[in-house]
Amino acid sequence: MASTYHLPGVNPCFVTHNLALGGAQTAVLRYIMALPEWVRERTTLYSQSDDMPLLDAAEKSGFSCGKVTREAPVDPSSWFLSYGDLSGLPQRPTSLVLHSWDDAGWRFINRAYDSLEGMTVAGVSGKVLDRYAGWAKEKNHRIVGVMTPPVSEFASVKGQYDAKGRLVVAWMGRPLESKGILALPYLLAEDPRIVIRAWTGSETAGLAYTQKVQAETLAQVKELASKLGVADRLDLRPLDFNPFSYRHRLEGCHVLLGNSEKEGFLLTAAEALSCGIPVVVTKTCGIADFIKSGRNGYLIDWNANPKKLAKEAHRALLKAAVLSSVDCLATAAELSLGANYASAHSRILAEMTGTSLHHPEARVTIGLRIHQGTDVSKLDDAVASLANQTYRKFKVKLLVDGPWSFAEPLAARYGLPLICTGMSPDIEHCSWLHRQAVAECDTEYYKPLDYDDQLLPTYLERAVHMIETKKVDVYGCRLMTHENGQITPRLHWPNKGVETMFTGNSDDNMLPHSSVLIRAEIARKAGNYQERAIGLGADDYHLWYRVHLAGGKFFRDDEVRNVVYRIHEQNSLTIRRARFGETEKTKKQSLLQRAAAAAGITVLAGPLFGATACAEKPEAPAKKDPAGEKADAGNSAMPAVSAAKPAKTDPPHS
Repeated sequence: MASTYHLPGVNPCFVTHNLALGGAQTAVLRYIMALPEWVRERTTLYSQSDDMPLLDAAEKSGFSCGKVTREAPVDPSSWFLSYGDLSGLPQRPTSLVLHSWDDAGWRFINRAYDSLEGMTVAGVSGKVLDRYAGWAKEKNHRIVGVMTPPVSEFASVKGQYDAKGRLVVAWMGRPLESKGILALPYLLAEDPRIVIRAWTGSETAGLAYTQKVQAETLAQVKELASKLGVADRLDLRPLDFNPFSYRHRLEGCHVLLGNSEKEGFLLTAAEALSCGIPVVVTKTCGIADFIKSGRNGYLIDWNANPKKLAKEAHRALLKAAVLSSVDCLATAAELSLGANYASAHSRILAEMTGTSLHHPEARVTIGLRIHQGTDVSKLDDAVASLANQTYRKFKVKLLVDGPWSFAEPLAARYGLPLICTGMSPDIEHCSWLHRQAVAECDTEYYKPLDYDDQLLPTYLERAVHMIETKKVDVYGCRLMTHENGQITPRLHWPNKGVETMFTGNSDDNMLPHSSVLIRAEIARKAGNYQERAIGLGADDYHLWYRVHLAGGKFFRDDEVRNVVYRIHEQNSLTIRRARFGETEKTKKQSLLQRAAAAAGITVLAGPLFGATACAEKPEAPAKKDPAGEKADAGNSAMPAVSAAKPAKTDPPHS
């Protein structure tokens, strides 16, 4: 009978009002592009508008994510908002990126999210976060830092500037007085060498009122340019909707002017820097924090009088035009998807999407193990289950049995530190991987996990709590089974109390390996995992047995089934049986049954007693050479553990 158990996944959902045009909407698409591949594949983009020309253009440029919808999804585990409307949506852990720090933005944020508490909040600049610091404290929101909107290109397209020739100034923005567009005709009147390439348009907003105001302002600019006799040098161009291609707007320009009254960030200036073009921006723009005067641009004061604003801008533009493209690119490296944005902002992106695998003040190290030849999508599920943990004090190491060429791309995919055998995979290597992870563990607890297992969200929270409450050294729980798309309780094992298993015979193991959380120190004291896995699961049982001999205390939490064990066609049990033969218990049962059959007696299979106890530090048996297996598989030297490819060491003792 199918179970009703639900296995939640990590499914971030970006919610946005619309994708018509604007810096905030462009940033949403670029944030998604900056996510790790395994997160992006699980991400839903929910637009609360049918007007999505920006998205249509983005998809032609190769933008993709898990799903794009105009209907509120019911399945995501978290919302990541860009001024979205949450009314009527199911409750989820929520993150909010703050884009503006003007009064209009302040009013909207207070109105839209007044009822919410405990959100994870980032701002596009320090200015934005400063404006909302009091609000965040009042609402018990957690501020994770500055997360600038990314730009997508990294190229040098600055034109050659000759002080005696013309000066091409780039300008981008909506035709609004607050954006500084009325100063452009006056700037042209200041210097006959200046040509302004202005990307703008009156139909860049969804609201009819805003479109009307923009159209009126644009008409006023054209009239003023004609009156001053500079219309022939004002090159007005309609804004296009491609969020990932903008270098064509900047090619040949010498400097960009961003003279807005107040901007949370000013994405156009970041775009210019990442194309090697210096900028002149007002001090009231968030991008001002990135401007180093005399290196990549200059700062000016905003002035409500467009003629005075033009005069100050003119002086700064002349100085900025001669600055080096190389210096501009150097200051933009961490703003660009084409350079270092993803790595520089990985922590904040992970916290905002609820997919972090590294947390400050970690108390638990998780060794996540996989071997070459397995279905990597199962590893995605295991990683997602870790990201879903409600206990936020853990970090993860990836343990890979296989060549470095297989392991390193996996580590890069998840952004995880790597322990790798560097060898052809073999079932005997899994114990060595966990052995190395425990030896390197610098946290209080160690948690082993295989690629085909998943943890339910409260596993770590409960495990840590129970270890401390019960004052024990090893925690475990019962299992769920995931098979053929169904999740059901695993009933046949463990079927006895944990105290019955310390016989020294691995057949009596009653502690599922993937359910264990163990104090790292007791594992090291007991001798850690073996160097090679032997028998049918004996590598973990021998550790439990040695911990028992070392005085360690055990607790199996039979009230919960917080671990899902996936049964699939690549399970190693068949291989282990072929290599190591039957277990000691099975052998004795078989011998008894044969003897009984000879005497005409029926013997029921049951527990056997008097099994031979294993040594305190059990030795691995001599390697057998089963048919179809390489004779030396698992017996060559294990490599040293390093993030880089290490030299090989002597073979481990076996």
